[in-house]
Amino acid sequence: MIKGLLKKLLLSKLSKTEGKLLSNWLKGPESDRFFSEEFDEMVEKDFSIDKYPEWQAEKLKTKILGEIRAFESEKSSARDNSGKTGISGSSFFRYAVAASVSLLLGIFIYSLYQNEPTASISDKQTISWLEKANPAGKKTIIHLSDGSKVYLNAESKIRYPENFKSDRRIFLDGEAFFEVAEDSLHPFAVVAGDLTTTALGTSFNIKSFPEESQVSLVLVTGKVKAEVSNTEAPAFLKPGQGISLSKGSGQFLETFEANLEQTLFWKEGILHFEQVSFMDLITQLERWYGVEITVSGDYPKNGGFSGTFKKNENLINVLQTIQFSEEFSFQSGDKKVLIQF
Repeated sequence: MIKGLLKKLLLSKLSKTEGKLLSNWLKGPESDRFFSEEFDEMVEKDFSIDKYPEWQAEKLKTKILGEIRAFESEKSSARDNSGKTGISGSSFFRYAVAASVSLLLGIFIYSLYQNEPTASISDKQTISWLEKANPAGKKTIIHLSDGSKVYLNAESKIRYPENFKSDRRIFLDGEAFFEVAEDSLHPFAVVAGDLTTTALGTSFNIKSFPEESQVSLVLVTGKVKAEVSNTEAPAFLKPGQGISLSKGSGQFLETFEANLEQTLFWKEGILHFEQVSFMDLITQLERWYGVEITVSGDYPKNGGFSGTFKKNENLINVLQTIQFSEEFSFQSGDKKVLIQF
């Protein structure tokens, strides 16, 4: 997501909402880790002069090198005076690049918001982050300080600023349903991989599990804007509509009419799967019940499995029902299940 925002920044296509997200990110500890661990690789792969000549990369590079030379000059002076060095070799180069890029990005962002009111002292302070995570088999409701609620699915986690009333950003891994409290002065943004969903007062479901190839967004009430990193055209959804993002492609798939009841079954404690492969079904059962399932033998490789089970249905009953369509035996105990075909 950050790489995409940096690209849009250098292309002068960064929106104000995105600019604020990037500005706040630069103030936090994650930016230090990014510049020290990932920046060199990003420059090599994504900041290619041949690939993106419109970025005026040589001009940017000249400015960066100028900053580095200034740091080197100070370093040499310090060595002459004390005979000691604080940072040497490649480490110095990395941190010098990080400092200079941070400075340049700060100048870009300042120019973007130079007509806005001066930031308050609290905006300049280091952001404290909170994290809520659910293991497999557990679902929770999280009440945020702005009045919003997050229904967090199993094997899912969110990370958000402690001062959430003024900085309503959430980073999601997994699946969650959001009931957003209205606040016209502070947009509510959820970042799930390359997908950023922005809302004021609405409710929607986002699904973004690491092992799945797509990120999906379904709007229940209100209106949201969905954006993909490094793209120009956002998508605006109406209640009942959904949209999917293919991971790695950076492109939306077609907008679709969602089945809201089925989308929110998990929130009500109802297990539902539709036209999934057998191994995808096993992954869903592991997440839902918090168990480890081992499959041996010649399990089904083709065909889809569908089913809906009442609230709080136990795993044994689910497996016995699946046995009506596929012949297998199973053993369970101590949070482990062995399925034999």
